[in-house]
Amino acid sequence: MTETDLVNSILLEFGARPDLRIWRQNTGAARTSRGALVRFGIPGQADISGILSGGRRIEIECKTKTGRQTKEQKAWQAMIERFGGLYVLARSVEDVRRALA
Repeated sequence: MTETDLVNSILLEFGARPDLRIWRQNTGAARTSRGALVRFGIPGQADISGILSGGRRIEIECKTKTGRQTKEQKAWQAMIERFGGLYVLARSVEDVRRALA
């Protein structure tokens, strides 16, 4: 399963839960029709962000079985956890299910 497949599977599985709101977060860059480079997102942010019922933030970073977090992703994880958020390093839908249990 690719990371994109995993992101989509997680959004489908958990996107309709009444106790959770999640959305895709993209990072990267694109060129406008005039050639200007526009960057979007924050380096290291997770693939999926959201809010748990009660207001707690959730961040889900999707990785394949062999995928590794970058130093920016590890820093993002540390920041989310330092402020009381839930950070999930998901290699499967089941990883998210366990984290939310």
